[in-house]
Amino acid sequence: MGLHISRIEIRNFRNFRHLVLADFPSHAVIVGENGVGKSNLLEAIRLVIDPSLPDSRRMLRDEDIWEGHPKGLAGGAQVTIKLELQGYDADDDAKSVLSGAAVDYSPYTARLTYRFAPRADATMSNSALRSTGRPLTAQDYEFVVFAGDNEASDVRRIRREVALRVLPALRDAEGDLRSWRRSPLRDLLERLPLDQANLEATATAIATAVNQLTQDKNVAKLENHLVDRLGAMFGPRLAVQPTLGFASSKPDELIRAVRLYFDAARRRSISDVSLGSANVIYLGLLLEVLSQQRVDEQFVATLVAVEEPEAHLHVSLQRHLFGYLLRTGPSLILTTHSPHIAAVTPVRSFIVLRDSKNGTVGSTTAALPVTDDDAADLERYLDVSRAEILFGSAVILVEGLAELYILPALAAAAGFDLDAYGVVVASVHGTDFKPYRALLGSKGIETPHVIVTDGDAAPDKRGHREAGLKRGANLHSDQAKTTALLSQIGSLPQAEAADYQQSRGLLTTELAGVGVYVGGQTLEADLCPLFGDEIVKAFQELSTNAAALEDVRRGVRDARKATADAEARKAMLKRISELGKGRFAQRLAAHIERIDVAARIRAAAGTAGDARPIDANALRASGAAAYLLLALDHISGVVRETGLYATGSRVSDNVGG
Repeated sequence: MGLHISRIEIRNFRNFRHLVLADFPSHAVIVGENGVGKSNLLEAIRLVIDPSLPDSRRMLRDEDIWEGHPKGLAGGAQVTIKLELQGYDADDDAKSVLSGAAVDYSPYTARLTYRFAPRADATMSNSALRSTGRPLTAQDYEFVVFAGDNEASDVRRIRREVALRVLPALRDAEGDLRSWRRSPLRDLLERLPLDQANLEATATAIATAVNQLTQDKNVAKLENHLVDRLGAMFGPRLAVQPTLGFASSKPDELIRAVRLYFDAARRRSISDVSLGSANVIYLGLLLEVLSQQRVDEQFVATLVAVEEPEAHLHVSLQRHLFGYLLRTGPSLILTTHSPHIAAVTPVRSFIVLRDSKNGTVGSTTAALPVTDDDAADLERYLDVSRAEILFGSAVILVEGLAELYILPALAAAAGFDLDAYGVVVASVHGTDFKPYRALLGSKGIETPHVIVTDGDAAPDKRGHREAGLKRGANLHSDQAKTTALLSQIGSLPQAEAADYQQSRGLLTTELAGVGVYVGGQTLEADLCPLFGDEIVKAFQELSTNAAALEDVRRGVRDARKATADAEARKAMLKRISELGKGRFAQRLAAHIERIDVAARIRAAAGTAGDARPIDANALRASGAAAYLLLALDHISGVVRETGLYATGSRVSDNVGG
């Protein structure tokens, strides 16, 4: 990748009190909720480096100051935007142009700074403001854009050589392509070394064709009518001679008559294609212009930014087009709400913006701490059905399809609408959560998240037990703590021992503290004590096999005992698997949504007559399904600032380790 933005720092501009993106991706896809400042981030970049932006636009107004600033523009607020550029170590032209902006040489790094602040003269200084009490206005401010650390180092030459092109959302590409002045086709045609003799011969042929057309008596009659009417309207002092034709016969102007058609027969013009197709054609022409300009050394580099390019584009075209653009060509910056574009984005190219009490904050995946193989796996994972985790306010990672149905149903029964709060339940289709936690964690997009996983406490075919606890221990961010936890898990008493549940409970509670919620056995078995009747009903609605139904009934009854029988559990799970765990969970979820889960929890916890809100302790006492409820309680604390049932009680938001 060539020259690109590598870092940006913004203070007091619009949504941003203090935003630092230290690892700005060379190809960047910016995602975030509406109103979080995606377009404002592009505008901040434009203030520094866009050569088409007039200086009048660089003079800010009161509404451009971060709204949470204690004094605002009237009180002397300052706005600063710093851009750093890298990727030109092997580009001698870029080194020359950016020499005055260099702040580091390993790798080569150039810095450009925009600052908007009160003028320095004495009458408008902050001291004068304090003494007179007069609020400042925009006229008391000035801006400067400088290179490196020297305010006297002008950036105008740099802006000519390292330019930014921004394509706004819902642009009128069709109108621009029809206008010779605005069309990128003009630049491509005007730089062609055309044969002058061929131009003149073509002009002569066109003049002959035009004359042939005007020999039609009806065309000539219309032309004469226009001459008479316009002559009468203009009068003799402004005589005009309107003439009909379809192209100029001047060789130098002939090139302006060239139009781009959408088919080989030249029958479908740009006006005949869809809005989305016109936008794609415009972007393609622009990229070709930039490519030619770079070949001709007209610019050192050009950065391209596109706002919400998914408008009017079919999802398959979105995936194909931006899957190509984000892996080729010049540095490209996109803002998008489309999971289809996110699905084909390189996993190290995301910038995620989020609102906070101190303005919008952001994070990037450019330095994601995963191997290249894991990165490739994540890219395959982020197809359109799961790319929504990039847009979520919080994420619950689960093993499989069954949890995708059950957890939202449990939340709905508690009056917690996950969609309304932007919470995404995402399956990793297995038990390897590490790459996904890295993506969502502090060195990734920093999305609050929890992990819900089966306990698999019973020994497997190799005699290994407590696979879920070990899985959780290995997800701890502290390696020393992981080692200690694994040692404690290895020392757990047998399941039949009197102190087993208490000892295991201490470990699950500790893992919950870092956002990992571990069950007892498997999801279906853990649901039996609290939702056994619903499990039987759901199975009965989907199967007419009497023997299979009896196995399920036996498994439910056994799961409610103090010591469960492993064989009864296996028989029940086998019957559910034969039916399809996802299909079964889908039907079970419909039953869970309709019941009074709070009453079940109180009954299981032995607090049926207690009118107090259900807190985390009551959830823990509800039985084997408690880990699911506690995970929802944790996420509710993050996005609603209250527990799942305990109104007004805020839980820790230290989710995702």
